[in-house]
This record gives sequence, C-alpha cells and structure tokens, in this order.
Amino acid sequence: MIIKVMHSDSAFQESTLREHSKNLGDRYFLMRLHPRKIIFDTVGAIWAAFFLWNHNWPAALLIFLVMEGLGLYFARNIDPELMAQTTLGRIGLLHKHPVNLTLNLIGLTIVVYGLWLQAGEMILGGLTLIVLGHFFGWPEVDSRFRSKYRTY
Repeated sequence: MIIKVMHSDSAFQESTLREHSKNLGDRYFLMRLHPRKIIFDTVGAIWAAFFLWNHNWPAALLIFLVMEGLGLYFARNIDPELMAQTTLGRIGLLHKHPVNLTLNLIGLTIVVYGLWLQAGEMILGGLTLIVLGHFFGWPEVDSRFRSKYRTY
C-alpha cells in the first residue's frame, strides 16, 4: 500500500517537474518557500510591521525591499525541479491559485493599512483573509487532493 502511494506520488512529482520548471512565475513561487527566503521574509515582516506601526513608511518600504532582495539573492540558485519535489515547494505552488493569490494580496493590503492605523480588528481581518486564501489550490500540493467533484 505504501509503495503504491509513493509510486503514484512520484508520478505526480515527475509531472510537476515538467510542468513547473518552465514558468518564471512558478519558479518565483517555489523560491518564496525556500527556507532561506522564509527567514529573510520573516525578519523583514517583523521590522516592516514595527516601522509601519510607528508611521515610518519609508523605513518599512526600505526594509521590505532589502529583505526581499536578500531573500531572492540567497534563494536564486534553487533547482525548480528539486524544489518542486519538496513539501515546501509544493506548498509554494499552492499560492499560485488565482483565488489564493487574490485573497493573500487583499489580506496583505488590509494588514499593512491596519498596522498604519494601529487598528487591531483590521489587522486580524487581513490575516484571516490571508489564511482563508490557503483553502484554495491544494491539488497543486498533492495529486491526492484532486477530485472530480471539487472545483477548488
């Protein structure tokens, strides 16, 4: 039983490799969940939130751009084929679903504005949208999430 699951999963991985190694957008989504990029994004988010809370948007923008650039620099040499085989890589591909991406961008905008206004409810609402966005796109993570009855 385990061998069959692993075999069908590896078939999915092979199709994922061919499918995702060509597209620059997919490469970016794969890079976003590289552990080095996650570290830089986390540090950048913490400092950007601090600066936005203190109404210092130039510093928040600068720290965001610097950390984004450093994260991309240190994750630039990933092999998309190998990264697509990892759990983090597959979860990165989850974010390319249009509904997921839209809810994440709207939620992030609300969180940033909520930090600026120091409005806790707005921050929580934006974070809720971001988390709800992750409801969509799971067939990109694993073929076992595919179903002929589901449209998401």
